[in-house]
Amino acid sequence: MTSSSLLYCNNCGAANQKQATHCFACEEPLHTPTKETLLKQRYRIIDLVGQGGFGAVYKAVDTQSGNRLVAIKAINLSILTAQEVIEATAAFNREVLVLSGLAHPNLPRLYDHFTDTEHWYLVTDFIEGETLERYLDKTMNGRLPREEVIDIGIQLCTVLDYLHTRQPPIIFRDLKPSNVMRTPAGHLYLIDFGIARHFKPGQPRDTKALGSPGYAAPEQYGRAQTTPQADIYSLGAMLHQLLTGNDPAQTPFRFALFPLQDLSTLDKLRSLLLHMVAMNVNERPTSIVTVKQELEDLAVVSQPAGTLLATYRDHNRLVLAAAWSAWSSGGPPSSSPGRGSCIVSGSSDGTLHIWNAATGQNMFTYSNPSRWYAWACALAWSPDGNFIACGGDDKLVQVWQVENVGTTAVTMKHYFTYRGHSNWVNALAWSPDGSRIASASDDKTVQIWQVGNSRAHYQAEIYYGHTYWVGAVAWSPDGNFIASGGNDATIQVWDVATKNTVLIYHGHIYGVNALAWSPDSTHVASCSWDNFVRVWDATTGKTVLIYDGHADWVNALAWSP
Repeated sequence: MTSSSLLYCNNCGAANQKQATHCFACEEPLHTPTKETLLKQRYRIIDLVGQGGFGAVYKAVDTQSGNRLVAIKAINLSILTAQEVIEATAAFNREVLVLSGLAHPNLPRLYDHFTDTEHWYLVTDFIEGETLERYLDKTMNGRLPREEVIDIGIQLCTVLDYLHTRQPPIIFRDLKPSNVMRTPAGHLYLIDFGIARHFKPGQPRDTKALGSPGYAAPEQYGRAQTTPQADIYSLGAMLHQLLTGNDPAQTPFRFALFPLQDLSTLDKLRSLLLHMVAMNVNERPTSIVTVKQELEDLAVVSQPAGTLLATYRDHNRLVLAAAWSAWSSGGPPSSSPGRGSCIVSGSSDGTLHIWNAATGQNMFTYSNPSRWYAWACALAWSPDGNFIACGGDDKLVQVWQVENVGTTAVTMKHYFTYRGHSNWVNALAWSPDGSRIASASDDKTVQIWQVGNSRAHYQAEIYYGHTYWVGAVAWSPDGNFIASGGNDATIQVWDVATKNTVLIYHGHIYGVNALAWSPDSTHVASCSWDNFVRVWDATTGKTVLIYDGHADWVNALAWSP
């Protein structure tokens, strides 16, 4: 029976079944927050998800932040001994101190911390998934495939490098499968900073015997100061376990050689892991970056390389936006100019170029002589392929009619100018029927307006949900919803007809750069400055996939038809 299916008595500490109302040992009532509980007049409890010696973890919603899902760790002081209160106090304060200054895709965010007469509370991201320990229990012989182990190692190296490069460096000190959360998509989060510490140079005996036997480095037992190399040891011990199924807690400091099946990679991996768990600190890799590089070199590249069709080189400055003309039949571009075969691209030199997607040949160039340095930040081709919309640093959205697309004599004729924004226009989206455009701006608004409506008193429909500039907008293929993402790190899904917000997605930790709806209007893909692409359910906000292959900002994405 797992701890999440047990309910601990506040009076005597006995473990009871979750559905029990009174303790079987002392017969006292069992008190626990219910779905009606509203902590701090803000956090509504949904469910108990875990329970242990010092308290419990609850799934809850933050009623003051768009019902964002959060995890609340509650430490129950009333059931602790005096010594346990001291230990719990130190762990609580340490976790608040460390987490409050951190922001990383592999770390839960700390949103709040507060107390009442009997409890201390930490409010963090709710992570949908399970611990790596529980995930491992479901596998054959407690082992994982080599490729998956390498991926796990790379993810953990990424977050450990982030911790080790803080000022002062943060040493996690308790890396083990039960302190790593895994989402259904395989994304990892490091949890439980109860014994993490800031590295203090010049204190050779600052370490108490803290950590988990088998995973903790020898120096964590009081013989030397803990440095970032202690986390390297723990990572090596854990990866060795994932590969072999051998629990290091059973034989601390002893790591058996595992059989070699692929001399080209497994031998190198074995050598790296044994290097990481060296008893002597100076014999381990010099940094977690070194470990990550070696793991990346060992990663199996299974995806075939793409085929380059064409390269267009006629822009003189930075290319900022591009859009593909509407498909005529859903097929790939052909060498014959026509619907679906053209790309329009805009740059910071104030020009727009239309060119053949298959050959890279220029078909038309638009330039504004009065604005030799202008930013074309957003481009969108109408669904019927007859119009191009462009937004930029001049606060305007220009719409051109494209003529003779089926010939080599392509031309653009100005059709309409929209002047409703008070700052840069960053993103554009046509309605599926081609009658309206949604434009997102640095002025924190998304505005919906009719193409070609030049009536003097025409009022655009405006969405005001964002608190910072809006950098991405996408119209659902069914025409009912718009998703907009901004520098407030939120993506807001709202009803086109009512402008009511139906969902706020909080998956990214930095500004959102681009959005794309799935063809069936059920999911949204989003990318951000946090280096991640996330795919999530547009109705529930549940993340279904995280792509972490990029090493830097992700600026654009597109969904296949």
